Amino acid sequence: MTIKYFLCLILICVCANSYGSALHTQLIDDLNHLANNPLMGRKTATEGAANTRAYLHSRLSKFNLNVSEQTFTYKSGIFEHAQGINIIAVPTKSTQRQKIIITAHYDHLGKRGGKYYFGANDNATGVAALLYLASSLQNKEFPYELVFVLTDAEENGLHGSKHFAQTLNSNNVLMNINLDMLGVKKHKSRVYALTSYSLKQKLKPVFTALNNTKITIKPVYSSKQMNRLIKSQNIDWHKASDHYSFAQNNIPYVYFGMGHDPHHHTTKDTVQHIDIPKYVSTVLAIEGFIKKLAHHHYDDLNAET
Repeated sequence: MTIKYFLCLILICVCANSYGSALHTQLIDDLNHLANNPLMGRKTATEGAANTRAYLHSRLSKFNLNVSEQTFTYKSGIFEHAQGINIIAVPTKSTQRQKIIITAHYDHLGKRGGKYYFGANDNATGVAALLYLASSLQNKEFPYELVFVLTDAEENGLHGSKHFAQTLNSNNVLMNINLDMLGVKKHKSRVYALTSYSLKQKLKPVFTALNNTKITIKPVYSSKQMNRLIKSQNIDWHKASDHYSFAQNNIPYVYFGMGHDPHHHTTKDTVQHIDIPKYVSTVLAIEGFIKKLAHHHYDDLNAET
């Protein structure tokens, strides 16, 4: 164990104790486990991916959910195909209510050039957040049904979410909530919510109701606006993560993320570079958003755009 890793563990324990909640402690434990050696960077179709799925099954099996795997194949090169596996968790008692699909991709880059890319922010933060939400919301009554999907092969071209989204009847889905890169920058207390323009007026009162959280959720409605706010290069944020697969199937989305991360796809994307208290506050703010959907203009969410 390196000194840096040991110090990171101490930081995590201190932060967990400061929040005093078993759920918050588990959130941090999940983040730490997903972004360390046993999972080997979580690359699709590797031992690390299999270890990741075993861990995710173990965690999800503790909740009031039915958990299954969805295998898919996709092109990998001109003549080759590869296989990925999504994990889907649905309520044990399915209803006829419309669904909100909460997604986070669990894959990352794995091992390159003899070094592991652990992907703490991309996307252990989103996966750990999804596990937290599945636990904290499992016994809550909502006018919609929550479905939790951990997608594979996002890094290779959004393949897992593309496959899953194509199996859906868009008329039965209210929206996709996509969680990807939630490690907020240390000098800011803001997470961005890139939102389908069709949801702008419908969700405005929900975002407004979140103004008193420790983390500011900033709704944005275009890639141009997102790039201007984060002072980034010309990134097409509409296509940047799994929410794009749902948009292609006429399902609106809210994508929660930090925007540009200087450690993205480098060996420096580790837990040490995540502000743990701000990360916990971010997850709690997203939890608050989901809860407030049930109380703010739900009829409007069902209305025609």
